Amino acid sequence: MPKPSPRLAEVLKTTRISPSIQRIHLGGEELNAFPTVTPGAYIKLMFDLNGRPLTSAGEKGNFAMRTYTVNSVNPDKPEITVDMVLHATDGLTGPAAAWAVNAQIGDKIMIAGPGTSKGLSESYDWVLLAGDLTALPSIRNHLASLPKDAKGYAVISIEHNDDIVSLETPEAVDVIWEIKSSLTETISSLTWHEGQPAVWIACEFSDMRNIRRWLKDEKSLPHEQLYISSYWKKGRSEDQHKIDKRQDSEAYAKALAES
Repeated sequence: MPKPSPRLAEVLKTTRISPSIQRIHLGGEELNAFPTVTPGAYIKLMFDLNGRPLTSAGEKGNFAMRTYTVNSVNPDKPEITVDMVLHATDGLTGPAAAWAVNAQIGDKIMIAGPGTSKGLSESYDWVLLAGDLTALPSIRNHLASLPKDAKGYAVISIEHNDDIVSLETPEAVDVIWEIKSSLTETISSLTWHEGQPAVWIACEFSDMRNIRRWLKDEKSLPHEQLYISSYWKKGRSEDQHKIDKRQDSEAYAKALAES
C-alpha cells in the first residue's frame, strides 16, 4: 500500500497543558481525508534544514521530519491534536519543540502519515503500559480502549507534578505517576499479577534497553506479548536516534535468533 501524500495542516489552537507539554490543534481542508487511527498512530511534522516548517509539497531540497503520536482525531471538523514534549538540552530545543512553543493560529506546516505501531497483544490476563511523556498520548488512548474489566498498571514518568493529567481508565488499572525517577526501577518493583500480561512500553533509548533486558532475563516474557520502543535518545537528534534504533533492533533480533 503506497504511503499517503504529505498534507498541509493549519494551526487552529495551541495550548500549554502542562509545564512540559504543548498541545497543537491542526486542521485544514487537506485533513478532510485523514483516516481513523488506532492507539499509537503517529504523524511526522516536516521542516527545512534551518528548522522552518515546510508549507508546500512542492518545496525542494532536503528536509527533516519529527515524529509525534496522534493524540486525538475529530473527523467532523476535521481536526487532529498532537501533544509535543518540550525537550531541551543545555537550554536548546530541536526544531519541533521550538515551533510548538512559537506556533500561532493560522500557521501552516506539512505533515506526513499517519503511520501505525504494534498494539497490545490480543490475548492477555492483565496489562502493563509504561513510558515517559512522549508516550503519554499512546498510553492515554490504550487505556481508553481497554475493556472495563481490564486490570494492570500504567506507569508514567514525568518531570513535574503539574504534568499529571486526567486519564480515562478501567477501575482495576492502577495509574502510577513517577516524578523524575527511574522508569526501570518502578516497573521492576511492581507486583506481577497472575497470568500472561500484554506489555506496551515506549520511552528514552537507554531506559528502553534496560527494561527490555529485565523483561527478557527476569520475566521471560514472550516476544508476542511485548511492544517496547524508544521514542527518543538523550543527546541525539531524531535522525541520529533512528540510526541507533535500527542498529539496536538488528543486534537484538540477532541475539534472539541465536539464543
